[in-house]
Amino acid sequence: MNYGGSIKRDPDRGTWTLVVDVEGLGGQRRQVKRRGFATKREAQSARLEIIDDSRNGLFRADEKLTANAYLGEWMDGLASSGRRASTVTRYRGLIERHALPQLGEVLLLDVTPIHLDVMYRTMHSAGLSARSVRFLHAVLHRAFADAERKHIIARNPATGASPPSASSARAPEQSVWSAAELARFLTSVDGHPHGTLFRLTVLTGLRRGEVLGLTWSCVDLREKRLVVRQTLIEIAGQLHTAEPKTARSRRTVDIDTATAAALEGHHARQRQIAARVGEPWNERNLVFVSPDGNPYKPESVSQAFERATARSGLPRLRFHDLRHTHATLLLASGANAKIVSDRLGHSSVAFTLDTYGHVLPGQQAHAASAVADLIDGSS
Repeated sequence: MNYGGSIKRDPDRGTWTLVVDVEGLGGQRRQVKRRGFATKREAQSARLEIIDDSRNGLFRADEKLTANAYLGEWMDGLASSGRRASTVTRYRGLIERHALPQLGEVLLLDVTPIHLDVMYRTMHSAGLSARSVRFLHAVLHRAFADAERKHIIARNPATGASPPSASSARAPEQSVWSAAELARFLTSVDGHPHGTLFRLTVLTGLRRGEVLGLTWSCVDLREKRLVVRQTLIEIAGQLHTAEPKTARSRRTVDIDTATAAALEGHHARQRQIAARVGEPWNERNLVFVSPDGNPYKPESVSQAFERATARSGLPRLRFHDLRHTHATLLLASGANAKIVSDRLGHSSVAFTLDTYGHVLPGQQAHAASAVADLIDGSS
């Protein structure tokens, strides 16, 4: 077919608009318009790509597609693209609660950075943290980038939007316990139903889902080590096991003698319960289960930890701060950053140092003295 059309400059906005005829459903000619190009060359390039996609049957010429409809389809496709179920659930929750009501029936082609800026201000006024708003911006940027890549829109509107700054959205500084405070806490939960769970978490730095998803087949008490192979997550009220957060999260972690002994005693008590209750009990072979043999809901464990912390009289921490406490105490004791990174399953040593470098204020002075001693000693 003959791909007619035009490319014109909008004198009011200073941007370029293209119009091109493509083959729509049933072979009928349809006119496609794309706005917002910064230069004529960009518009010409987009026109050629649209024509090429149309020839190859890849182009979707739908001028009436609303932003909400597109985002709905985009979210539906996330699971098949390999995204973790928990990630898809989090994206969907943010978009459905905040983006869809704000965008209403705005056409996808008409979404502008201003639409998004208004949305971000509304979210902030409603009490959402800068971090949550910035996270939604990142999700929308990804969604609109996919639409741009597929030539459904000419330009990603999120690129020109103004979300909260990275500094304002930075997570609050982590709270941790000192070694003395940790020892006091572990003494206070000796005999607590979750005492061994708390100890294993803070002595290994495992994430909550990793601890709750740990199975006895992944624990070697003789060699005093465990393997992280899965994590327990809750989606829409249902508990599921999933792959670890990242490839490096799948790891082997050594445990200390006292923690191994605590696990051995915990395992013996589980065997006694299983013998008394009879099979089936703890069918998933999990290290930590409720008295009826079912997995613990992650949030219930966090709440139990908060109650135990309050009774101990120690500074309040989140359950996740046990992981931070483990990392901080390791680094403060002089442990190699690579070892700490490996134990935590971080993506890189650089990430570990960037996250926890602030807890080692004396390291530079120590390094300076070491270099000076080396030089002075050789003269």
